[in-house]
Amino acid sequence: MFPRLRVVAVAAGLFVAVPGTLSLAAPSEKLVVIGTHTIDLSGSGVSIDVSAAPGAYRGIRIRAKSGAPQLDRIQIIYRDGKVYNEQRPIALSKGERTRAIPETSTDTFIDTVNIVNKIGSGKAIVEVLGIQSQEGAAKERPAPASGDVSAEPAGTVPDPAAPGTLKDGRDVMFGYQNVGFGIDRDVIKVGGDLGKFNRIRLRVLGNDVHVNALRVVFVDGQEQNLAVDADLKANSRSQWFEINGDRFIREIQMTYRSHPNLQGQARVEVTGEYAKGWLGVTGEGRNYHQGWVLLGAQTAGFTGFDRDVINIGENEGGFTRLRIEAVDRAITLKEIRVKYLSGPDEVFTMRERVDPGKPYGPLEFKGGKAPIKSIEASYRSRFDLGKGLKNALDGHPAVVQIWGQH
Repeated sequence: MFPRLRVVAVAAGLFVAVPGTLSLAAPSEKLVVIGTHTIDLSGSGVSIDVSAAPGAYRGIRIRAKSGAPQLDRIQIIYRDGKVYNEQRPIALSKGERTRAIPETSTDTFIDTVNIVNKIGSGKAIVEVLGIQSQEGAAKERPAPASGDVSAEPAGTVPDPAAPGTLKDGRDVMFGYQNVGFGIDRDVIKVGGDLGKFNRIRLRVLGNDVHVNALRVVFVDGQEQNLAVDADLKANSRSQWFEINGDRFIREIQMTYRSHPNLQGQARVEVTGEYAKGWLGVTGEGRNYHQGWVLLGAQTAGFTGFDRDVINIGENEGGFTRLRIEAVDRAITLKEIRVKYLSGPDEVFTMRERVDPGKPYGPLEFKGGKAPIKSIEASYRSRFDLGKGLKNALDGHPAVVQIWGQH
């Protein structure tokens, strides 16, 4: 627990603390309340939007206005997209506040403060205090660009991606859940060596969902709590959440706020951005799955043939063959088109049934290790009409995974 501050001198509005206590603002700086939120301590945290606070700030402090929150992590998301994480145990009593987080001399615009707390009981009211200099107070926040929101439109079709969807910007969908509105939590099993990711985000389809929090559980038992506390509209994506990219994810636990007045389900997809060094000719991904690396995955619809594009990137070329796997349900695979950085496309045509657990391929490239620009795949989920039309339509659509080998 932070020691209570003992003020021993006041000069020109500046508080001076004795050694060993928490310091306050430096000369020409002041503390400004830029956000207040009530934390339900039975949950794992809150997300506080401070983007309306005027001016720029050199850091923040968190003050317990009431209650005694036990904090695990404080995350600051800046206007330019940068993120600062303070991950350590912080115990606050009523009236106490943290030290400066972080301690800088740079005036920066802050959009969001995420607070992760240890799960307990009761409630606490916390204040976000901005540390503001005279120069920072005079700064005007740039007007948001078009589409500059925490949740962005994301289309209405389920993302042709699941355990590993590599798309534009390396957005890889590696898990999903169909959420009923009587359900308030779910677990997405990821598994040991699918990939390492630097950051993740959510995509919601079908219905609005209020996501309270995410808990990322790594294979070594370590956990990382992400305070989301956001209403995600149907067919939109959340902001990115930074995670530890040096370890594998075992599972992601999601906590929702149910919507009993809504009918049907929502689909929540988790996508990630591969950690640097995972893909590529000498990437770490080559050390797993007998040298096969997951290039992408997509959810296959039932009507017509989906055509999905997986962008590989110039520095990740040199693959010599592909294989295709189906997850959850059989698919009909129609075509694979390989687009090289230079030279004509290579097209594999087929009309093959691919069952879960029975990979199709490998498809050998005639171009050898020529760098690949992208891969287009055409497929659809299969109906099992032998079980009747209703049973054929029940259940999850298939997820199509495309793996490459150098």
